Amino acid sequence: MSTYTPKKGDIQRAWHLVDADGLVLGRLASEVAKILRGKHKPTFTPHQDTGDHVVIVNADKVVLSGSKRTDKAVYSHSGYPGGLKTKAYGDLLVDKPEEALRMTIGGMLPKNRLGRQMLTKLKIYSGMDHPHDAQKPQQLELEHTRQRGPKEIKPAEPKVTEVKDSELKEEPLDENNSEIEMDAQESVSLGDLGLTEAVVKNLAAGGITTIEELVGKTSEDVLGIAKIGPKAVEQIVDGLKDNGFSLKEI
Repeated sequence: MSTYTPKKGDIQRAWHLVDADGLVLGRLASEVAKILRGKHKPTFTPHQDTGDHVVIVNADKVVLSGSKRTDKAVYSHSGYPGGLKTKAYGDLLVDKPEEALRMTIGGMLPKNRLGRQMLTKLKIYSGMDHPHDAQKPQQLELEHTRQRGPKEIKPAEPKVTEVKDSELKEEPLDENNSEIEMDAQESVSLGDLGLTEAVVKNLAAGGITTIEELVGKTSEDVLGIAKIGPKAVEQIVDGLKDNGFSLKEI
């Protein structure tokens, strides 16, 4: 299968209208150069001019990003010694905006007769008026080439931890119930828990003689008492549970 090459009669050229107001020069030039070359078409051929016509209006309102308006320079030479001339790009945009756009776009086209032929399809005007209404150019939206402002740095939002309703609702303290529990602790002794005499003596040796003192301890505290092992702790826990008490939780 041979490679397809478009013939002169197969090339159809459209007209595009670009409003350069607020567009960045370099980004605009790259998009326009692509259309002039025809790289947006499936019939693009590198050695042929398959591109479309482009009309640019408001060329005097194109913008330069960063400090290119003062730092970027345009050079020209007369060909004689000492004939080098330098001009800031911002000054060139003010004096001759059409020439600035044509030079920038032309620099992105082939540097030969083919590139010069493609550049003839480019029409640039400073204002909104242009003499190509008969060709009915279609508006070409290039919003992605528009200059963007600095990004806003949003302040860091404080992390909000969700609190469940059950955690917010605290059980009201009933004074009557607390008095009843204290009375129950005072009325029940260590012997009433069903503990053996050896366990009661060992608790007493560790400084625990009442229910109130025992309830204020944890399992680790009880295990720390001499001659109190895991089985004795299970017996103490079961005895407290049967009487409505429990060891202190960490």
